[in-house]
Amino acid sequence: GLREGTSMASILRRGDSYSVRFKYKDHAGRICEGWESFKTKKEAQDRKISVEKELLDGTFLIPDAMTVAEMLYKWLPIQSSKHKWAPKTYTHTVAMIQNLVVPYLGKKQIQKVQTYDLEQFYATLSRTPRGLYKQGVKQTLTDKQKRQFLTGASIREVHAMLKTAFSYAVEWGLLLKSPIPREAPKSTSEERAIWDEKTMLAALQTMTDPTLHLAVHLSMILSLRVGEILGLQPGDIDFDAADGRGTITVGRSLQRTEKAALEKTDPNQIYHIFPDQREGSSSALVLKKPKTKKSSRTLYLTRPLKEELLAWLEKLRQDELAMDGRYRNCGQLFRLPNGMPVAPEALSKWYRTWRAEHPEFEKIVFHGLRHSSATYQLIESGGNIKAVQGNTGHATTGILMDTYAHTQDKPRLELAEKLEADFYSQDIGSPKSGSVPVKENLPDGIQITPEGMLKVVRQMNPEQRREFTRLLFA
Repeated sequence: GLREGTSMASILRRGDSYSVRFKYKDHAGRICEGWESFKTKKEAQDRKISVEKELLDGTFLIPDAMTVAEMLYKWLPIQSSKHKWAPKTYTHTVAMIQNLVVPYLGKKQIQKVQTYDLEQFYATLSRTPRGLYKQGVKQTLTDKQKRQFLTGASIREVHAMLKTAFSYAVEWGLLLKSPIPREAPKSTSEERAIWDEKTMLAALQTMTDPTLHLAVHLSMILSLRVGEILGLQPGDIDFDAADGRGTITVGRSLQRTEKAALEKTDPNQIYHIFPDQREGSSSALVLKKPKTKKSSRTLYLTRPLKEELLAWLEKLRQDELAMDGRYRNCGQLFRLPNGMPVAPEALSKWYRTWRAEHPEFEKIVFHGLRHSSATYQLIESGGNIKAVQGNTGHATTGILMDTYAHTQDKPRLELAEKLEADFYSQDIGSPKSGSVPVKENLPDGIQITPEGMLKVVRQMNPEQRREFTRLLFA
């Protein structure tokens, strides 16, 4: 064919197409030869100029056949070790990669992934059954599960993972820039189903199993997560604290995790691994550090909850006596009659059994009790976000308010009703030109005028001023 070019790159004509040939050094420093084909001579000439420039200024992207799946499995242990992941985080991320990313993008070479591919991928995920978003293996989905799609929050989680992983590929020199869209997919998550305070109390009064009753009571009053409830120990309770009100301290979480994940995550996250109750089990019950730093917290008991805890401790003593030396005290507050720990899946099963026996209550998952509790606390406290955050253990107030934004509906409805009552009942009379009608008989003689409002604000203490500002912009 016809040859044009320099020592760095050349163009060869092959039949009806043109190829640009160039030499470069690979990741190991070896000299390699690359070829790129184009339909027209003009395209080939443009590419020849650009590839020579890239080779000179060091921006040439060394061809690499690494796939998305290979890149993610290379990134996974590095990320896990760097951020000291808990076993559940590791298992959850593996599930995202295996069940959501690999089936759609796994075989695609990372250097050929475009932003458009990711946008199409997110659109596909929005039509993916939620049942696939599980830990590890393929499942047989029911018709109902097939109709329940991934939430926006789950897709955003996948986006955040890919964004981090592809940033590593850039650092490794495999990509010039990440193809991940700058904006995360819009959230389309549904509002969580919750119970109001009357429903919570009515449901609690129907629970006759003492283990389930105490667990549900703790979740409703203290907004505890399942793992936090089962992670409690008798020593966490101080019945004499707070002038006899009593407190309970949350400092660990009990979870079931895959043994394989334990080997690949930070051992400092684990306080204790319980012995297997079934020989050859691939998973283990572990006591681990709480979800976030804010999750470690001390909570105040109510009188009924305090009385129930005292009765529960007496039950544990009776169980131990009844076993006549065969009792295996695991040290947890929640134990089986033989002294072994109550597993999260057992508590969930008991709750589902109760729920099936009481169809008069709207179906919510056990974690929905925590959401119900937090919502009730926000409303009862008049929106005291910091106080409620101290109880729920959310990492930030922002997360708390994003999760429970719907709690603002009731105060806003009450505000609309108050505006309607006050606005339309004003006695406007015949005001003089330029005057502003004001309300009479306000406390301390303050009138609702701009000057009067400023006087009120100036007289507020810092806490009142913050609360006023929050209400003003809610």
